Amino acid sequence: MPDKRIISADDHVQEPADLWQSRLPARLRERAPKLVTLPDGGQGWQVADHPPRPLGILVMAGRSPEEFQDSGLTWDDVPPGCYDPQKRLADLDIDGIDASVLYPNVCLDFFMAQVPLDADVAGPCYRVYNDHLAEFCSANPQRLIGIGLLPLDTVEGAIAELERIAGMSGLRGALLPIVPPGDEDWNDPKFEPLWAAASEVGLPLSIHAGRPRGMRPRHEIMRMNAGAAIYMHIGPFSTAETIAHIMWTGVFERYPNLRIVSVEGGIGWLPFFKERAQRVFQKHRAWIGAKMETGPEEWFGRNIFATFEQDEAGIHARDLIGVDTLIWASDYPHSETSWPNSMESIQKTFQHVPEDQVRKIVHDNAAKLYDIE
Repeated sequence: MPDKRIISADDHVQEPADLWQSRLPARLRERAPKLVTLPDGGQGWQVADHPPRPLGILVMAGRSPEEFQDSGLTWDDVPPGCYDPQKRLADLDIDGIDASVLYPNVCLDFFMAQVPLDADVAGPCYRVYNDHLAEFCSANPQRLIGIGLLPLDTVEGAIAELERIAGMSGLRGALLPIVPPGDEDWNDPKFEPLWAAASEVGLPLSIHAGRPRGMRPRHEIMRMNAGAAIYMHIGPFSTAETIAHIMWTGVFERYPNLRIVSVEGGIGWLPFFKERAQRVFQKHRAWIGAKMETGPEEWFGRNIFATFEQDEAGIHARDLIGVDTLIWASDYPHSETSWPNSMESIQKTFQHVPEDQVRKIVHDNAAKLYDIE
């Protein structure tokens, strides 16, 4: 494969051990995340009296599958590239990656409400994280591309933080949880100002795969028979319902510049998802009240994007999805990561794909989405 620039559109930073305990007001620290020692001698993240989240499977970069473990790790086992920006840049160089789009690590659990934060603590925790991420990315804002978190206790607060993120060097997008807090879902009209604001500031909004709707919390799943396998298997599909909740409101017609990214959800399911959406649009939009002139055929690659690591089914069906929709990722430092062998992984994944399409998927689509020079 000829030399080319590579962007990984889904990687993660490990939040510093003392991030919230050192930066939050003293009155909030007891209910904020903190790193604690667990009964097995490993360490994990604790929030109030909720079950802790071991460091484990989220920091497996450089380990073989036989070495994976979800518990028993301490901070000394965390690869420095997870939390040190200079070491991260060095790890990108080792892997042949030019730029990396960065999502949180343990903060994903809090943001996805697997380990719920109190409403008055969540907003300050996310703002502290965003400040830290901007500092992390400042080591090289053209190579380290941060995705911030939005407090969603109120739509107005989310918009205010989105606008603040838009002004922070190195941050190029914001993350939405699979299900918003409260009683309303993403198709509720109350979120209309958020879609308008995202379109106005020009930042893409991401939905990161995690616990599917209706699934038990992670600490319960891990105790179930085959629970870990079930969680790892169906987690990637969790973004599908959220995208459906958003797109059928007609939001992409009202805001054609609004962009939504399915992250770490893979792409093999997208051909049927798109085909089914188009069929619903063609056959059912009259009686269901979907007053839209444009439909799914126009949304994919313009408004809807998806990242993947290794996905043979999706690559074989890339023309059905639309190549402009697809964005490659390494997923450093998670257990799915191709680091430090991403060039070999890319070579294998794209061995039968035309060069111009490869260039789009491993670089051009992400560069355009995140305004990476």
